[in-house]
Amino acid sequence: MSQDFMDPELFADFIVEAREHLETIEPNLLELERNPGNLSLLNDIFRPMHSLKGASGFLGLNAINLLAHKAENILDELRKGNIAVSAEIMDVILAATDLLRMMIENLEQTGAEGDVDTSAVIARIAAQLGGAPAPAPQAPAMAGAGDFPAEDVPPPAEAAPPAAAPDPTPAAGPEAAPDPAPEAARAAAAKIARLLEELPPFVPDTYPLTSIGEGHMADFLEEAREIIERLNAALLELESAGDGRTESINDIFRYFHNLKGNSGIIGHKELNGLTHEAETLLNRVRKGEIRTSPAMVDLLLAVVDQVEALVSQIEPATSLAAPLDIRPLVARLKQATEDGEVAEPMAEPRAGDEPQPEPEPEPASAPDPQPEPEPEPAPGPAAGKAPPKAAASGYDPEDVAVFESTIAQQITYMTQALAGLVENAESKDMVDGLFRALVTIQNSSGYMGLADLKTQAERTAGLVDQARKSGMSFEPFLDILRQECSILGDMIAAALDKLRAGQEAPAAAPAASLPPAATPTPPAPEPAPVPEPEAAPPAQPEPKPAAQAKPEAKPAPKPEPRAEARPAPKAAPAPAPAVQNNDAAGKPKVSATIRVDHEKLDHLMNLIGELLINRNRFAMLARSLEEGKNEVGYIAQQLTETTYAMARISDDLQDTIMKVRMVPVSTVFSRFPRLVRDLSRKSGKEVNLITDGEETELDKSVVEVIGDPLVHLIRNSVDHGIETEAERVAVGKPPVGRVWLRAYHRGNSVAIEIEDDGKGIDPAKMREVAVKKNLMTPEEAKSLDDRDAIDIIFMPGFSSAEKITDISGRGVGMDVVRTNIKNLKGTVSVNSEVGKGTKFILALPLTLAIIDALMVVVAGQTYALPLDSVSETTKIEVRRMTEINRRKAVTLRGEVLGIVELAEVLDLPSTKGDEEIVPIVILQDNERRLGLIVDRLLERQEIVIKPLGAYLSEFDMRGISGATIMGDGSVVLILDPHEIYMMSTPGGRSKA
Repeated sequence: MSQDFMDPELFADFIVEAREHLETIEPNLLELERNPGNLSLLNDIFRPMHSLKGASGFLGLNAINLLAHKAENILDELRKGNIAVSAEIMDVILAATDLLRMMIENLEQTGAEGDVDTSAVIARIAAQLGGAPAPAPQAPAMAGAGDFPAEDVPPPAEAAPPAAAPDPTPAAGPEAAPDPAPEAARAAAAKIARLLEELPPFVPDTYPLTSIGEGHMADFLEEAREIIERLNAALLELESAGDGRTESINDIFRYFHNLKGNSGIIGHKELNGLTHEAETLLNRVRKGEIRTSPAMVDLLLAVVDQVEALVSQIEPATSLAAPLDIRPLVARLKQATEDGEVAEPMAEPRAGDEPQPEPEPEPASAPDPQPEPEPEPAPGPAAGKAPPKAAASGYDPEDVAVFESTIAQQITYMTQALAGLVENAESKDMVDGLFRALVTIQNSSGYMGLADLKTQAERTAGLVDQARKSGMSFEPFLDILRQECSILGDMIAAALDKLRAGQEAPAAAPAASLPPAATPTPPAPEPAPVPEPEAAPPAQPEPKPAAQAKPEAKPAPKPEPRAEARPAPKAAPAPAPAVQNNDAAGKPKVSATIRVDHEKLDHLMNLIGELLINRNRFAMLARSLEEGKNEVGYIAQQLTETTYAMARISDDLQDTIMKVRMVPVSTVFSRFPRLVRDLSRKSGKEVNLITDGEETELDKSVVEVIGDPLVHLIRNSVDHGIETEAERVAVGKPPVGRVWLRAYHRGNSVAIEIEDDGKGIDPAKMREVAVKKNLMTPEEAKSLDDRDAIDIIFMPGFSSAEKITDISGRGVGMDVVRTNIKNLKGTVSVNSEVGKGTKFILALPLTLAIIDALMVVVAGQTYALPLDSVSETTKIEVRRMTEINRRKAVTLRGEVLGIVELAEVLDLPSTKGDEEIVPIVILQDNERRLGLIVDRLLERQEIVIKPLGAYLSEFDMRGISGATIMGDGSVVLILDPHEIYMMSTPGGRSKA
């Protein structure tokens, strides 16, 4: 296939990846020749060859794919010990790598593999394999093989020695002692055990995913996490609503369908296999063949958990997947799909009942982490496999809708291209567009099993390709092309009628010629939630025979829609092009993406336009000054006006960019209904979570970090705060506990509250536990007021739990919460009333980049105080100050306010003389206030926060959170209000 018809990013990535694979293979081959017994070297050679085969097949590079496949076969025989390492075998594999390198170079230089003769090397490989036993067909040998991506089915169970074969009789068989569980549950358990045995063994080694580029991998991960959140929410809604919610079931089905397609694109075997089984079960539910139940929701939630774990194991920088054992869940899903009823968790086989291939078999037959090579394909675009849908008695409505939409789009492109060629028969763009449309129709038809339609599209595409490559004018071919495309249109219409009826599409007889514009293929309505990965058919015309065993199990790496058929690329995630060209020698940097509303970007562009206008205006004024055409006063006035305009635009630009970075807190709130549900089950309490303000927006970098602190706080609320049902009823509370999660704007910050109606925090108990754990002396504990006593929960190692559970109570978490929030330049406070409940309040800045600050002068130095922490400023007569417990205080509007000199807190020399009136900044630390005496109050100013350098860590930087650069270039330190407050308390400077 030519580069012209590949995604340019994928093409470039493939070139780089292929070179890396070959650079890995060659030195390992030479080392293997010197050390033939090193099995790990064989694996290190097999993996990159397998990846090269998969990636080339993905892009339709048939010559590279065929040669890599042949080389993979001989490497697999070496791994199995069926043939021995020899100089002849090393020579032939090295010759194959030389040819592969040559074709890769041709690809880079010309965009095509070139006419490289591989037949001699392929014949030599066949000769070396002549005496080796032919590989046993995989799919028929294992019932579970079709459940994984067809190309990457793990090694069959027969590869293990006979001793490793599990006893087919389940532990809970009919002959066992009488079981109190019903017979149906025992039968289900036995079936799950049998299904588990039939699945391929679990191989824990990491493996490379299909190279789709770092930006696309980041998009995949972001979309996967969004789907996981939606799945959790939809499953909880289904559970609360009960059976019969068709809309919810369809949503859940589509989410799994999406995940399955996306994971197939990147070649993630476990994700694809697991989501395929979930989708199969849900398809029966959608059709009304199976009713939903709490057990089914539990099973699907367990699947979502496993999916989330698998996604979290993906390393986007290296495109490596770390597999997890999905077999128990796959077996349970299969049992539920086949029996129409989900077995209760008790029926799940124990670890000891599962087949264990772990007893180390002999190296020759040990299951390898990499998939077995599939049967050899024929070296052409129609390699002769039964299409995935060919054996099906009907068609999935989702697939039909996707096919219909894709074909309608390609018919439009084809019609436009033909019309363009009538006007200009030499137009390369029109020729290429026509060829792309025909290839897409060919591949779509092949995927749906429409053999005659595929053949017609392939024949027409071949005609276009021949004329295209020969450089001839298309004018003589136009009549033939119109006729062929008209026949194609009639065949498409007939096939669509059959697909819509859910029947197997027969061979459609060529109809009379019609103009292409009259093609009777109405565009299908766009199916809103149709998954992108299956939104177009495979672009690789070469089929994979491994799919024959189980046609309904779609091959996982169905990534071709992104490779070729891309008339309407997905625009949702913001791309990260800056990281696509990372230096291969450097460590790849993973980019983060933010989805941005078009209106915000449009506004940003308008502002940039205004900025350019003002820049030109400045240039004009500068010329006027040089030429002396205008009065200086007039120019000064114009400069002032332009400066004001620039200030307005820069403010608006700043606000817009901040809004671009903003995301709603719902992205993190959405995970907590599931968390509370699970915690409530574990703790045996019934708890409702009530959320409010999910639309409140925060900087994305803040939202990404607050998840863990919120998890800690909600866990504590459910585990420690909410009482048991009996305890609640005894004190007159409703039996169901409540936890509130709220977000709202408060000034220039956002507040997030976690409140429960539980038993509250007892200050006396806090003091007692702190003394018992030697966190403070009895005297120190006694001197604390109730608010400070409650704050003890934030001390490292403090826990008032009487017993440790798997939810909380280990004395870690609350201090981490405060540290994490502090790192975000925020604060956390707690209010509690014994018997009524507890409320944690997180105050977070809207953004971590720019803040409003009050500039003050202390000991001749300028400092910035975040304005959010400043309650007010005032001036106080010194004579009004009194001393209480050796601390200054003043009565301000009926409230006693503690006073400290900021210079003293910061260990700076005091410059106070005999002033009668001093300026005071009243600091607000949550609900506590403190007056700071400063030398001078300057002004309110917006400042850009810059972190302190790591080299400053050896100095005493207590009370300092960062720095900023002023307009004159001077550096000003930013004070940390919470630390300043803590340092002002007795002994605070020594403890800070």
